[in-house]
Amino acid sequence: MSGAPAAAGTPTTPTTSAAPGITGVAYAFPAQSRSVRELGELGQLQSPSDTLESLGFGQVHVATTESPYDLALCAARRLLHEHDVSPASVDLLIYGGLSGRAAFDAASTAPHAPAPMSRYSYPATRLQFDLGLANAMVWALDQQACTTLFGAVRLARAMCATEGMARVLCVSSEFTAADGAREAIFNCVSDAACAVLVDRDAARNRLRGAAHITKGYYWDADALRNEIIASYFPTARHAVYCALHNAGWRPDDVTWVIPHNVSLRSWQILLGLLALPNARLWSRNIARDGHTLAGDNFINLCDAMREGAIQPGDRLLLFSYGYGAHWTALALEA
Repeated sequence: MSGAPAAAGTPTTPTTSAAPGITGVAYAFPAQSRSVRELGELGQLQSPSDTLESLGFGQVHVATTESPYDLALCAARRLLHEHDVSPASVDLLIYGGLSGRAAFDAASTAPHAPAPMSRYSYPATRLQFDLGLANAMVWALDQQACTTLFGAVRLARAMCATEGMARVLCVSSEFTAADGAREAIFNCVSDAACAVLVDRDAARNRLRGAAHITKGYYWDADALRNEIIASYFPTARHAVYCALHNAGWRPDDVTWVIPHNVSLRSWQILLGLLALPNARLWSRNIARDGHTLAGDNFINLCDAMREGAIQPGDRLLLFSYGYGAHWTALALEA
């Protein structure tokens, strides 16, 4: 899919004709899952379970024996295997998720005081080692919440276009404690890891446009719940239109909206505000997977392609929001 990689540390030559795009996605879920009703009975929801069921949620994936790193490694290995990617061809690894020892502890492990040197045990560099990515630089991305993979993909696109990198692997994995709260303002949270491959010269899923809006006023999500809800929809609309403008598209050019798995009702409201007359919402995973944090849009993209919903040439809009607070959108040409 791409040529021989440059030797580690060797400068690469930028290319002006590159068409970076997403050439592979793989993901990993823990072995266990729980229904929304079970979560309610366990006291892991703030809202009544029937309220969350009415918003489109059915079940979530719950890690018990697995660690965030276990699933990150599984998702990345699956991507390399399923897409026949040589580890030596990866120029850059971008990791987003829990760092330090927390990334290696099973979800059921009680918190403990870290040893002084454990803060330097990084999942990003361990991934590089375990995957055999001998030619890859390693970066880590933090404090982007559910928009982490959007940020990683944009960084990958930039490195392909400006520094001539041929291939970038993006991986994200974040967990909730096994007995912790599973609701984030009317959304049911799953444990998952997702890996996304970005190639400089892609035949499918080319990155045509992007937008990212950060509003630091909302940094304290718990204290500003009502204000965030009030700001969510108008800012989301603005971010989407910025991404479409960046891609040179009109609203009626969009074929599919590939969502993050927040409540189906919130998507119905947002689609009404966006006025995308020809767009369909690929929402099947909201009920069966819940909100997998950073992985949602890319897991949905993978499943929609696998099920034959997306055809070459379709124009896709991906949108996500992350507490902290970030609104992001990507325009992909399938």
